[in-house]
Amino acid sequence: MIDDDEAILDQLKNVLTRHNCKVFTALSGEKGLDIFKGTPVELVICDLGMPGMNGWAVGTGIRAICQERRIKKTPFILLTGWGGQKTEAEKIAESGVDAVVEKPLNIKNMLEVLREVVEKGRSSDV
Repeated sequence: MIDDDEAILDQLKNVLTRHNCKVFTALSGEKGLDIFKGTPVELVICDLGMPGMNGWAVGTGIRAICQERRIKKTPFILLTGWGGQKTEAEKIAESGVDAVVEKPLNIKNMLEVLREVVEKGRSSDV
């Protein structure tokens, strides 16, 4: 999980840990990509609006790393407090975003999206 808001990271980490997930957190896109490069990760959840590297750029970075390694793209969920991002089809396609979840977070909805994205990732080809 990548978000510059520690409270959101803590909230999601607590929820996902209770659902038997091992969670790595990063407070910046750059740090998130560093973790991704060095650690096997099955899913990335990333905030859109962060200083430095935004969520679109992180998604593009994740996609590029997967292509370099010749592995299936890791499922990527984009979190945003900015309305209208779900309609950004070109940006979604370019950055490899599998789902957009709007803030404030609805945990039940977030878990449903997470399950859908993971299942879709398991059933898709490289």
